[in-house]
Amino acid sequence: MLRALAIWALIGSSVASAHSGIILPWDSDELDYASAPPDAWKVLDLHVSVFLGVAIFTGLYLWGISGARRRYALSEEPADRWRVAAFLSAQVILLVALNGPIHHLSDYYLFSAHMVQHLMLNLLWAPLTVVGLPSWLVEGALRLRPLKMMADWTGGLRVKFLLYNGVLYFWHIPVMYDLAIANHEIHIVEHLSFMATAVIGWVGLLCDAPSLPRRTPMSQLIYLFFMTVPMKLLGAIITLSSSLIYHGYEQAPRLWGWTPMDDQVIGGLLMWLPGGIAMWLSMLYVFVRWWDREKAEEIRMLPPAPGAGSDVPGAGGVA
Repeated sequence: MLRALAIWALIGSSVASAHSGIILPWDSDELDYASAPPDAWKVLDLHVSVFLGVAIFTGLYLWGISGARRRYALSEEPADRWRVAAFLSAQVILLVALNGPIHHLSDYYLFSAHMVQHLMLNLLWAPLTVVGLPSWLVEGALRLRPLKMMADWTGGLRVKFLLYNGVLYFWHIPVMYDLAIANHEIHIVEHLSFMATAVIGWVGLLCDAPSLPRRTPMSQLIYLFFMTVPMKLLGAIITLSSSLIYHGYEQAPRLWGWTPMDDQVIGGLLMWLPGGIAMWLSMLYVFVRWWDREKAEEIRMLPPAPGAGSDVPGAGGVA
């Protein structure tokens, strides 16, 4: 696995060095969105920091479901293929969100593209990553005391709700939002805080490791329903505003004839309308799991079929 990580790193470095548009965390002077040329968003480049982060995270996951599973006797059964596919899909989404055209559009040109990027992190990457974690892998990770303490502290639904939505609203305060797009280091902190609180928000709902605080399916459904409200409310405020709220993109090159107000309205609509789809899909996932468990319990409680386990004449037994 270490060899695989090294190969990932070498590939990432070689690919990244082939693109002149690469942006490293310390290259803040490249983030002058007001002077970006109109076609810079078409550059298909790769950020070394993002690639290495995804490579290491993916490598740890693959080691966890293979070598660590056997070494630490986490489970006799391998991870379900659909879980592995979900996790790997999430990491591809992360690479797409933080590199190339979406990155450049959100950094240099459009508020609405920045909203697409945030929705990809919060409502696609995070839930798919959590769904991809087998419960026994989470259980093994919780053997580490710091992780167990963090899981216990963030296990309550109220804490999850406040952390997730508190961070969401904090970074949408106009001065903080404009500061994040003007300073690359702060922008990185913004994305990491979104990712961390989104994972906290989904763990315990889409992953049911025994050591995690237990929640009834009904409480999970109620929590997910109320989680749709803050984002929709924020999206409605942005969409219906009669004036420009975020000025960071005001001097940026205009694309496709969109004015700054057009851009703001589109970004608000993205939060307002499709922003809750992931929550509703998660509610469906929780409900289906609940239904499956209830049906399995009903079958287990059924009395045995008549004649089961007894000698039946003509069935090969000797009277």
